[in-house]
Amino acid sequence: MSATKTPQSLRSINGRLYLPDGEIFRLRALLWLAMMVLLLIPMATLLDVSVARWFDGDPISRDLRGGLDLMRVFSDGSGVVLILFAIFLMAPQCRWHLPRLAVMALGAGALATLAKMFALRPRPSGINLDVASMDAAWIWKFDYSLSQIAAFDASTRSFPSGNVATATAIAVGLWFIFPRGRILFAMITCGTALQRMASGAHFPSDVLGGCVAGLLWGYVCLSDRMLGNLFDKMSPSEAHQMPLTVRDWQVESSVAVAGQTPAAETDPGETQTPNHRAA
Repeated sequence: MSATKTPQSLRSINGRLYLPDGEIFRLRALLWLAMMVLLLIPMATLLDVSVARWFDGDPISRDLRGGLDLMRVFSDGSGVVLILFAIFLMAPQCRWHLPRLAVMALGAGALATLAKMFALRPRPSGINLDVASMDAAWIWKFDYSLSQIAAFDASTRSFPSGNVATATAIAVGLWFIFPRGRILFAMITCGTALQRMASGAHFPSDVLGGCVAGLLWGYVCLSDRMLGNLFDKMSPSEAHQMPLTVRDWQVESSVAVAGQTPAAETDPGETQTPNHRAA
């Protein structure tokens, strides 16, 4: 018996994501990756001022800067709409992924904005980098009571990067839906991070914080224990059918026992068990 291929299927079962090409990905890896990036934030803070000062010297050529500005479209609202529209037109078999991708992009940006409400930190463009010391990167203030939320000043809401969070989340979704474009998605995400630092909008630690937000929200939208189960129910009828490899994985032990029991050894008067019928 051969399994029916469903190129548009993307199913999450028991913490495992079954990709269209048959690959199985453990979603817990996204959490581990987010944790590792989170641990890098304090160390990156030690380099924040030095990196910001280097970008402030305009070391990037005009052509390269123009290319980085184009990559920002990957994390911009209009750019996300353009990506979703392109999938709608050029990949009809993947149209049912559009709600998931839209929620991944918008939700990651919203999660970063929520974090900005509590963390007050000036942007590199608001600091005199010529005389700033390494301690300038540690100018943090946490507004736990949200007393300053009414006067929301974007110049003091540097952490985390909302653009990088959006780019990371949508890259995670596209990574699984279109495996052939993984290198391209990773390059565009890195380009978005470089563009945010080159423009003086964020420190390296802000970029890493946005990456953490994108990875965490990507897990929420893919895991069957969270929103992933909701999006799986939106899939077409053929995508709801569990791939043969998944069914075999679930009944592997019973099938193995049935396959090792010869039919001739079964007592004619004995009632057949489900395993005997499976054999």
